[in-house]
Amino acid sequence: MEAQAKKRHRRTSEERLADLEEKQRQTEMRLREQLAKFEQQKRSLQENPRARREREAQRRSLMDRISRLVPDWEPAQILAAVAEVRGRVGDDSHLLGELDDRGNALMQELKPRRGRRPRSAI
Repeated sequence: MEAQAKKRHRRTSEERLADLEEKQRQTEMRLREQLAKFEQQKRSLQENPRARREREAQRRSLMDRISRLVPDWEPAQILAAVAEVRGRVGDDSHLLGELDDRGNALMQELKPRRGRRPRSAI
């Protein structure tokens, strides 16, 4: 039996060009990600610490109220519900105003109560 030598596959210039373009695209993507990271770090350093604390307090408050409203929902379900409402409302300013009013009412309704919690709630 003769052992046939496997012929070497020479890549065409089109294949090499496609590889170079792919490599360039990946390099540009990594560079954009790094630049975005630097911009985020720059913004966080320029941000007022007081404003950052207030924003974090608002975020925690919102998450607490959402968990009170729908305690058994997963984060993915909450996100899907928000996307569905956004799809229904679109840019309708009247519906956005109604949502704002309803949201403010719920924020007040779900506001934490002052004082100690009763033993039954623990």
